[in-house]
Amino acid sequence: FECNEDDCPDTIDYCLELYAGANLISFYALPADSLISNVMSSLGDNVTGVITEGGASTQIDGGWAGSLTTLSPKKGYWIIVTTGGDLCLEDAMQTDPALEYNLNAGANLISFPSEGSVDLGDALPDDIESYISGIITEGSAATPSINGGWAGSLTAFNGGKGYWMITTADISFSFDLTNLSIGRKKTDSDVGLIYP
Repeated sequence: FECNEDDCPDTIDYCLELYAGANLISFYALPADSLISNVMSSLGDNVTGVITEGGASTQIDGGWAGSLTTLSPKKGYWIIVTTGGDLCLEDAMQTDPALEYNLNAGANLISFPSEGSVDLGDALPDDIESYISGIITEGSAATPSINGGWAGSLTAFNGGKGYWMITTADISFSFDLTNLSIGRKKTDSDVGLIYP
């Protein structure tokens, strides 16, 4: 993919901090070359596998083997690394915040399409909430509350995280990012800190 200054989409550079073991992430921006070998290149041989709903690949002797060949802004991924490190992407094209998700009844491993965060109740359109029986991310989860709203330790969707969304029917939706909070931006004095 090549473009000149006038027709290139805005791109960003960003890093996701990973710890040793399995990390549930997603990408709110991906490079034009979204092959697994390109996207995972900053991790070198520290990354041993990538798993998503319906696909997986393992790195063997510097090459990738498996059914997962390209990464998508719609999906969540388990990234397995041997030691902590940063997954850094350069010249990544930002995901369309109006991205439409088409979910099947049952468990769906999805992304969150934007940098920043938004509360669960604000992010999900009201007309689909009754079809969601649970949302799980690494280390926290939420279920619909009998009093309305959500119960559990998961309170917001965050850029860079992956989510298992369990639905009782096939649904299509786009996240409502009206109340998205980006937080503070990285500055030169923040060397060593990672802001997804």
